[in-house]
Amino acid sequence: MGIRGFTSVFAAGTDQALSSAALDIVFVHGLSGGFETTWKAENGAFWPQWLADEFDSANVHLAGYDSGAFASFLLGSGASIQDLASILADGLISLPHPAKAIVLITHSLGGLIVKQMLRRCVESADSRFQNLAKKVRAVVFLGTPHQGASLAKTFDTILRPFKSRAAQQLAYSSDNLIDLNTFFSSFAVRERVVVRPFYETDKTQGIQIVDRVTANPNVHGAEPIAVQADHIKICKPESKQSLVYRSVCELLHSLLSPSRSLEVVTTPAINDTNSSSTTLLSSHSASECTYAHALATPGVPVSSSDDRVPDGITSDILEDFAYFTTVASDDRRSLAQKLRDADRGYQIGDATRRKERFAMVLHRHIAQPSAVTRYMQLLGAIESRFSRHVRRRISEGASLEQVDYAIQSEVLDPCAQQFSNPGAEISLALVDNALCYLAGNCHVSWDK
Repeated sequence: MGIRGFTSVFAAGTDQALSSAALDIVFVHGLSGGFETTWKAENGAFWPQWLADEFDSANVHLAGYDSGAFASFLLGSGASIQDLASILADGLISLPHPAKAIVLITHSLGGLIVKQMLRRCVESADSRFQNLAKKVRAVVFLGTPHQGASLAKTFDTILRPFKSRAAQQLAYSSDNLIDLNTFFSSFAVRERVVVRPFYETDKTQGIQIVDRVTANPNVHGAEPIAVQADHIKICKPESKQSLVYRSVCELLHSLLSPSRSLEVVTTPAINDTNSSSTTLLSSHSASECTYAHALATPGVPVSSSDDRVPDGITSDILEDFAYFTTVASDDRRSLAQKLRDADRGYQIGDATRRKERFAMVLHRHIAQPSAVTRYMQLLGAIESRFSRHVRRRISEGASLEQVDYAIQSEVLDPCAQQFSNPGAEISLALVDNALCYLAGNCHVSWDK
């Protein structure tokens, strides 16, 4: 079970794929259709064929997978989405004549497989998978749910045809979806992947399954586009004048234009000297690598004049950014030393990992103004509440247990509640990680 393979769509008058194509266009269907029927309209129109005929420098492929296997995973059993993602990735790598760039066109939950595939590739130690992720230049989402307060209801509606346990549970929890969406939004911005999301305006059996909110992938510049169709027909253009077809053609023409290079840029790993780990930054310029490294590495400041700082960051947030990502001058003890001085040596390992995890979160969001703003505000709130509510108790000689209680009740819990929004929750663990990051940059300490 899993990915059933790839079927190529040849241009009229030919019977084989191009041996030196500039682009691979790959269609990935959702749960309710097959690798061909998903894209075919009631009048017989089949737009993968139109693309094969119009773009003579591209190969068109239809990826087919076992919908039942995917549904079984969503319902708590069967093949995992990671399995399907890995098989899809291996299929793309194994194409007879792979192009140097890839555009992925997805429908409904097929978009989740693609997002998980990209994550699998980025996190893989296999260079073939890493290079595959770098080849992806655009992703089209047709009725794919990404986020929003109504996400669980959306999934329940999509899964309803898979009766048995679909109405009772959804194993792929909202936390996992949020995490996957966070990865993808960061990946798309970092790798300059063009993301084009579409959502339906018509109801399917009385329900609008994917609306403007749930269709938003949270990628800067990827504005969801409304299509006058329901969830089933949004991926079935009936003519070449259809909005979806014209929009995708415009996207493909822009990618194939002589002024735009489709070459894959490979960058070396950057070693974080404050961490035992090595992070691979798939950036496209030295300045972007410098910016990413500084953001992820405590003590390395970034100037507000840096041309890689995202547009939309206000001056006060830039000042906070420079402040929090630079080691404070008044207390340059290491995080480990601070913990020892506060009789908390037993926390050194855990606190160090937490500090590094928050640094990784900052790194993943280096090009997202809203995320950078949110995390700077979070760091500011933690520092302020720690200073007001915890510092006084430490100076008064409170016990470790009393200090821990103050940190939990006056810092961690309130900050997690303050910065959580529907569909974009802040966990207690993340707030705790941010506190350790501040301590690592010498902005807070647990002793007098």
